[in-house]
Amino acid sequence: MIGLPLDENFRSNKRKSIIIGSVVFVALLVTLFSTNLFNYLKIVTTPIPKESSLCPLYEPIAPESYYKDNSTVLEILHDKKYKKESIKRLAGAIQVDTQVFDKQPAVDDAPQVWAKFAKFHDYLEQTHPLVYKNLKVTKVNTYGLVYHWKGSDKSLKPVLLTAHQDTVPVQKDTLKDWTYPPFEGHYDGEYIYGRGAADCKNVLIAILETLELLLAKGYQPKRSILAAFGFDEEASGYHGAAHIGKYLEETFGQDSVYALIDEGAGLTVQELTNTIVALPGTAEKGYVDIQVELTTPGGHSSIPPDHTSIGIISELGYIIEKDPYSPLLPPENPILNFAQCLALHDPKNNIPSSFKKAILRAGYDKFANSKLVEGISKNRLTKYLIRTSQALDIINGGEKANALPEHVKLLVNYRVAIGTSVAEVQENFVSRVVEVAKRHGLSVSAFGKDVLKVKNDSGLFNVTNFAGFLNAAPVTPTNDTVWEYLSGVTRHVYEDLVFPEITYPVITAPAIMTGNTDTRHYWNLTRNIFRFTPAFIGDFIGETHIHSVDEKLPFDSHLQLQAWFYEYIQAIDSAKANNK
Repeated sequence: MIGLPLDENFRSNKRKSIIIGSVVFVALLVTLFSTNLFNYLKIVTTPIPKESSLCPLYEPIAPESYYKDNSTVLEILHDKKYKKESIKRLAGAIQVDTQVFDKQPAVDDAPQVWAKFAKFHDYLEQTHPLVYKNLKVTKVNTYGLVYHWKGSDKSLKPVLLTAHQDTVPVQKDTLKDWTYPPFEGHYDGEYIYGRGAADCKNVLIAILETLELLLAKGYQPKRSILAAFGFDEEASGYHGAAHIGKYLEETFGQDSVYALIDEGAGLTVQELTNTIVALPGTAEKGYVDIQVELTTPGGHSSIPPDHTSIGIISELGYIIEKDPYSPLLPPENPILNFAQCLALHDPKNNIPSSFKKAILRAGYDKFANSKLVEGISKNRLTKYLIRTSQALDIINGGEKANALPEHVKLLVNYRVAIGTSVAEVQENFVSRVVEVAKRHGLSVSAFGKDVLKVKNDSGLFNVTNFAGFLNAAPVTPTNDTVWEYLSGVTRHVYEDLVFPEITYPVITAPAIMTGNTDTRHYWNLTRNIFRFTPAFIGDFIGETHIHSVDEKLPFDSHLQLQAWFYEYIQAIDSAKANNK
């Protein structure tokens, strides 16, 4: 049968349509899989659950005593007479100079260096008489303090509350810049000023004030209460907390503590959600100071080599700085869970939907993870939560204008990201040294081993650890009853007492600190370590000027801290608070 012309046109158009459709389909597939469009589609189609095991919202938890008589906790927060007395106690603590410096000698080798802490001990005993009358007070390595309030139920593990007595030094050339003298403890009606006001004599005094109040009220704990105060945390705690940790382990055993609360972040308004969030640190980055020394022949400056030792070590510093560490956000970093908590609990819907979905997928989706990493990295203060920092902090070399420097040294401080080891940082550092050494015909020794031997070398690089080093801390679990009570008490204190007008729940999200605390010496005592100062401060670093001129603390936050300790100690005083 002969086809009509119309049939031929139809078949021809059909073939063209099929070909065009196939081309379009292939082009679409190519676009999907050769670009990020497919990854974006996966994110966009991700549902946002109302409830999720990623970050459960626990109910507020108040101690039974709160429902019988809450007058004491209200007195802490609102009584003018009590506030005046508390200001006086913290001011007095600030007035006792307890500055410490790097690499201080052992207590027995130089007792005069540490004698100032005896004055601080006298002050604590004078201002907290009930604590010293009723609790067992043990001095560890002369100036470490351990308080033990024995509970009536031996089956309940004790809670451990810690802080440190020491402060960072005040630079003499900055004294003129302080609004009030750094050891005066001046209160201006809102802030209390002075070295240690925010780091962290406030925590130490709040713990003792809370114990003093409980004793005055005739409280009898079932769960034992321990308080421990080191005296050189600002110099890594080798003389204080290191000895206290060993003492507690020998006295109570490993894994003997219910939970440990040490200094750390508190509550603040989170930028993404514009809501108040509690941020207990559940991990810490690692730490290492690496020092490199370069020794070269000396001589007269009028006949210098092409590159002096100062020039060479400066070249090394440049190479280190131009190659920063890349960010990484593995599942074990609490910052991932922190972001997921914000994504799941965003009552004002401030976070764009697509970014929320990327956050929720970031634990198993590399592309979504990269989007979250990109967001965190945009902020100078948050980017180092997910990457290893490196800071060239000390450089020394040269003695005279007309003499070639024979010996120079450079110290670089590293805070090692979770997911990276100190060994990896050391290896990377040595590779940079070798790179420079080869260009200048130098030998390299690193950590006691010869790494590069050059014939007729013109000098030697020697790489060492400046002091001890620390890998990232074990991560505290956030899916158990201990975490539930920490979160629940925080909701109770801040929703029922501090901000009763609040219209949304105060969530507790795990976080990390870029610095390190004395908790490094207590790892064997418990897996439940919280670096948490549960007081509200809008901008902790910016507002308190921690470690800087005009260190200060909004005094209301000090009262909030006491209120939290007062309620928490009583709330966990039961087997109900134990992990199941």
